[in-house]
Amino acid sequence: MKAFNYFLRAMKFLFYIFLSIIFLFSCNTEEKKKQINQKKFYYNELNLVKTLNPLLVTNEAERRVVHQIFNGLWRLENDGNFYPSLADSTFQIDSLTWEFVLKSNIQLHSTQNQEFLEAKDVVESLIQWAKKENKTNKNQPIQTQIFKKLIGKNYEEAFKIIHKNKFRIHLQMPFSPFIELLSCTESLIVPNKNNKAGNKFSPVGTGAFYVDFFEDNEKIVLKKHQNYFDKTIKLDTLPLLDEIQISFYQNPEHIAYKILNNELDWLPSTNQTQKVLPFIIRKEKELNQKKHKKNNPDKSESQSDVFASKFIQLDSFPLLQTVGFEVVLDTFDVDISKLKANFFTIQSFRQALNMGLYREDFKANLSFCLPAHEGIFPNILPKNTQNTADGYYFHPQKSKEILQKIGFDSTNSIKIFASKQDTLWVNLARKQWKKLGIHSILYLDEINKGKADLIATTLKAGFADESSLFWNYFESNNYDNYLIEKEGFLDFEESLIEEDTSKVNNQIDKNDLFSLKKLDFDSLFIEYLKQNNKIEREFLSNQLKNKLIRSAPFIEIFYMQRHQIRRSYIAQLAPNALGIYHFDRLDKSLLEPLKLIREDYMYEE
Repeated sequence: MKAFNYFLRAMKFLFYIFLSIIFLFSCNTEEKKKQINQKKFYYNELNLVKTLNPLLVTNEAERRVVHQIFNGLWRLENDGNFYPSLADSTFQIDSLTWEFVLKSNIQLHSTQNQEFLEAKDVVESLIQWAKKENKTNKNQPIQTQIFKKLIGKNYEEAFKIIHKNKFRIHLQMPFSPFIELLSCTESLIVPNKNNKAGNKFSPVGTGAFYVDFFEDNEKIVLKKHQNYFDKTIKLDTLPLLDEIQISFYQNPEHIAYKILNNELDWLPSTNQTQKVLPFIIRKEKELNQKKHKKNNPDKSESQSDVFASKFIQLDSFPLLQTVGFEVVLDTFDVDISKLKANFFTIQSFRQALNMGLYREDFKANLSFCLPAHEGIFPNILPKNTQNTADGYYFHPQKSKEILQKIGFDSTNSIKIFASKQDTLWVNLARKQWKKLGIHSILYLDEINKGKADLIATTLKAGFADESSLFWNYFESNNYDNYLIEKEGFLDFEESLIEEDTSKVNNQIDKNDLFSLKKLDFDSLFIEYLKQNNKIEREFLSNQLKNKLIRSAPFIEIFYMQRHQIRRSYIAQLAPNALGIYHFDRLDKSLLEPLKLIREDYMYEE
């Protein structure tokens, strides 16, 4: 009997062990199923991510990440319009005072305790932006310069907290596109909190994803913020992805293998696309030729040259980036007699340079560009009216007439500075100008940069409003004040020569185009900023564009486009006009692969 009891105890013990094993196995199975069903998105960056602080961002890779972790008060969507993000309502009390009410119950992520965003967090973050200093003002983004000028240094006067979800901002001067300014990267709200990733990366935010893993130059893992405040139109919980993994592979062939093996979903940058695409094309071509030979052994080799990719899709999107030449006109500590001898101080000479460029040629040589026919601003964002500021179309005869009239001949030359990566398009411009009799000297080293008349550059919008570009020439570079004009104006300018512009009343009469032309740029710009009526503001905007184009401080050549590679089964990944992606709306259901024959397309590294 005793032995039988021992036997029963032993059997019970084994039974419990068996149940435990079954339970653990089922838990592991469920966990594996859960992991398999997770909606993960993988992409690769060539640029390294050194910081996740929006105020320290230096490249596009960092910008892409910080916009997933943090939110601004407003944000620019893909349709070109602005929508509230953290702000529930925004009210402009007067031309200088703005009031913001935050959405309720915006929960912070990656903190040990449940915490919610308050007005003091927003104000503290904006003050840090206003305090941001650089060694030189030139290194500061234009949006930061504008914000610092608007806020001033008296922060107690500039910011007033009404209660925990409401605050006001008082500006030093009117600035109508303030909402647009509050949608840029630098305006992202970073609450002053700490968590496991440490202060270095400032990872505590309100965004759709939180930082789960960050290893310099290796990998970043962003995981779903379970209590994210935003929802879809159907009130579905966002984000729709569970996880985003960012890698930093540098070898183009290695990256090609990864995307063809379905280990990467997306390659975001033009630079990466240009490096990786040849390897993908070559491998797919080899496989297509192999299959073609197998199915058509008698056909010639050349018949298998044409192929179409089953796996990748190339996308192109316009960005607010203008590539061209910036005119170097610095009157500080310059002998005025020498300045008068410089042809670039003659407005019509700069116009002749514009008219001597056939911008369609640049498109033929640079597939990533759009010819800049509309002046300094690409026509991307919606307009209130159909009015646009016309740029300079190719008119070589008119250009030659101006050059002859002002006395520019083969004995003269212009000096251009460019970086090595810009030499292709710069030399194309030099070739076109040479046909008009404009000879040029090209400098490629920084030592001679100060001798240049023109500097090849990219003018990049920091936030989605054309006033950011106006600001580049506001106060610091007032072209109307010091440009020295000689004979040789274009026909539409000649009637102004005899007028004494110093006696002009600065009152704007939109029916009197000549009074608009005579109004100096700064005064016109301030009128633009003060104007609340959208139609009137659009009209003033166009006048400012025309004024900039006619003075031609920037000789625009083409607008940049972004090129990216994505897996063909992924729906279009489109950025907004500033190149920012909103991954909180990306649905993994769009990432499920099609039923393809995979055997021939799996590679070993």
